[in-house]
Amino acid sequence: MDRHQYLITEYQLILGLSEQMLVIAREERWDELVEQEVSYAKMVEATARLPLSTDMSVRVQETIRLTLRGVLENESEIKRLLQTRLDKLIELMGHSSRSREINTTYGLFADHSLMQGEPQ
Repeated sequence: MDRHQYLITEYQLILGLSEQMLVIAREERWDELVEQEVSYAKMVEATARLPLSTDMSVRVQETIRLTLRGVLENESEIKRLLQTRLDKLIELMGHSSRSREINTTYGLFADHSLMQGEPQ
């Protein structure tokens, strides 16, 4: 059971980190989320390399399954929050682009009016 407890502990650490990342994403601390993502990816990769034995009890398997379900739910919610943020950024970029186009057009119009000698 000790070797299985180590495996359970590793998966629970991943769950804990994914829960922290979810809080960070909900608080829109995007830079911090990116930093945490690096640690998270390394932890997942290291845990994935751990050997699985065929003699795991049903209880151990169920514990790991439930832990992984929590991790996947957290990842799904983080992904949704990131997509919402991406959508906002795309919208802001669109506004910025339209503003630039309007300013350029207005600038051309203003320059043309000045060349014609028209009062402003």
